[in-house]
Amino acid sequence: MAEQDMSGLEYATGYEKMYGVTDERYAYLLRLQQQLRRFATPPAAPTCDRELLHRLADQQAILERHGFDPTKEDHIFEAVKVDFVHTTARIEGNTLSLKETGLVLEENATIPGKPLSEHLEIVDIAAAFNQMTAFVREGRGLSSEVVLTLHRTASAHLDDCDAGEYRWDQRYITSSSILPPPPARVPQLMNELLTWAEGADGSPIETAALFHLVFEDIHPFQDGNGRTGRVLLNFMLMRAGYPPISLKADESGIAAYYHAIDTFARDTEGRDGSTMVNLVAHRLEDSLAQRMLQLEQSSK
Repeated sequence: MAEQDMSGLEYATGYEKMYGVTDERYAYLLRLQQQLRRFATPPAAPTCDRELLHRLADQQAILERHGFDPTKEDHIFEAVKVDFVHTTARIEGNTLSLKETGLVLEENATIPGKPLSEHLEIVDIAAAFNQMTAFVREGRGLSSEVVLTLHRTASAHLDDCDAGEYRWDQRYITSSSILPPPPARVPQLMNELLTWAEGADGSPIETAALFHLVFEDIHPFQDGNGRTGRVLLNFMLMRAGYPPISLKADESGIAAYYHAIDTFARDTEGRDGSTMVNLVAHRLEDSLAQRMLQLEQSSK
């Protein structure tokens, strides 16, 4: 084993720092340390669809002038919530259909042949969505308390999750060479992300999408990062006066979502999140279209 200065290598274990590592392992730890520099670069979306963002902002302003409340629980809101819960669970591997998800939430049904864990997952995600809506209604700002509380609710029945607490060990992303930061860095990085989001002066749609990307890149929890991140995405949109959105639950929709996350994580220098901003904007376009149609029909 070579004798190198291991003090600044955050991915090195205590044993490695004490006894040293091979040259090959040292080179690998150096590469991982260099990857951490990505968190010093603010996320951006230089190639996102600005015309679409402006159009969505105009529609939101029209709705706001007519008294639109994104937390009002009408039939459109309830349909989006069920779709959101279904899609969020589906992304995590849940096999309940949209219809079955609705039955669980609306009729407290038990679906034959489906494991209890999938039913509990649906209930927990819905509870987190309801809690998020209440936070928006109360005027709560984005904070570590909000993040931890929503994670605690969304992940209540996940095994070995430590719901409501930042992770204590190293996480790994399947099929990716980009590692989440060491657990010791998580509180600092989350505080920096929250500060950045509260001070961002661009489009709230862009800010919400970029926040989501960095949140998933930090991977702050043992488990439940995806579902919590998507609840927070809607929290930020609804705080800005937009209706909630749901991603697409089909295979191509899920693939597009993961592609947006992966390409951002791999862009360690530019931190270009344009793909996710466009994906969120197009889903919001559909959600706003429903509300604009509702407004038009109510005006007749």
